[in-house]
Amino acid sequence: MVDVGYQGLWRLDEYRSYITHLAPSTQHRYLTGLDWLIREAADQGVYDPAQLDIRLVRRILSKRQESGAARSTIRTDLAAFSSYLRFRDDLNLTGLRLALVKPGGEPARKLPRTLDASVVVRSLDWLSTQPEVNLLHYAVLETLYDTGLRVGELVQLDKGDVDFDGQRISVRNGKGGKPRVVPIARRGVVALERYLQSRSDNATPLFLGERGARIGVRSVYRIVNLYFPGAHPHSLRHSYATHLLENGADLRSLQELLGHARLSTTEIYTHVSHERLARVYRELHPRGK
Repeated sequence: MVDVGYQGLWRLDEYRSYITHLAPSTQHRYLTGLDWLIREAADQGVYDPAQLDIRLVRRILSKRQESGAARSTIRTDLAAFSSYLRFRDDLNLTGLRLALVKPGGEPARKLPRTLDASVVVRSLDWLSTQPEVNLLHYAVLETLYDTGLRVGELVQLDKGDVDFDGQRISVRNGKGGKPRVVPIARRGVVALERYLQSRSDNATPLFLGERGARIGVRSVYRIVNLYFPGAHPHSLRHSYATHLLENGADLRSLQELLGHARLSTTEIYTHVSHERLARVYRELHPRGK
């Protein structure tokens, strides 16, 4: 992490407190991105945030891009730095923050990968009938696709968060600290019931890892990739959103289900849906080719 000598100038301890409303994974990513920016600025002779200017920050971000960093990583760096600049209102750097988010200043969003609905449903239906199925794996996959939860939200669930009769799950640790309640399909409820009945412990977490502790994010990634090679937990979240939209869900309802703070975040799924419709047209219409 950043040299302790920079702590006072950058007020990093205070910034950590400033972002405690964010999900733990987001806090970590923001601090990691900020740490990288501070080190790069120091390499260019800037140790005090009051000396930052748009040219310096753009040079640093360009270097990040040239190093092969993914666009999503650079977007997170920008979001982290914008958050830090809002925190440092004492430096009057509002102009710098606005300059960084001008149209064209942020990399274009990468459309999320979605799995075909028939593939997901067929796979989950097959798993539900297998006598030797790993009940943890099946319950995790069914819950992810039935609810569209973020992986960080899934691993934080406790047994008491599930309303089995009402077929609802309470998300207490949503992104940005915003709680919400999401419906879960009957098949998902049954998958959870089968999994919990197979356990002999009194532990609070809904999902337990191999060592009997709360399941970790990496374990969930491995589970998803085992049954859907090349996919990850967010692939199921993207699929959940896209399949709802394609079947008539409105954006406002989808926004609430996904726990998005801004409707503009949800609107990315309209582009995904439009691309899929265009592909169907090209493949099936006599003049589509």
